Amino acid sequence: GMMESPSNSRNTASAAWRAFLSLLEYKCEREGTHFVAVNPRGTTKECASCGVSTDKPLWVRDHSCPSCGFEADRDANAAWNIRSRGLEDVGVGHSESMPVETALPVDTPVSAKRVVEAGSPTLKERTALAVSE
Repeated sequence: GMMESPSNSRNTASAAWRAFLSLLEYKCEREGTHFVAVNPRGTTKECASCGVSTDKPLWVRDHSCPSCGFEADRDANAAWNIRSRGLEDVGVGHSESMPVETALPVDTPVSAKRVVEAGSPTLKERTALAVSE
């Protein structure tokens, strides 16, 4: 039937993703933080350190750049690329020290207290709080 159609599954997943982005955008606006949706295409293949693109099958879970030697988990590498694209979109550009996650107040310079290292307890607490609200 119609529910078993592969295109229907894609439509359902796409609608769920749009709903998630909408909720995330709402939460960011409420907290006075920029929300930037970026095109994730190629982020798992592109090196977050030097930008060289390397083809790899989906089952390869680690990123290892043949150009600069940078190694990371494939998903972490993609996340850093997405973060960089988002920062470029708001005019901040690429940070030399990575990885960090930032929350950029609208029309305000970034203060050091707003920068949280990836994996820090503060970031996990904020994420848990945002998800539970």
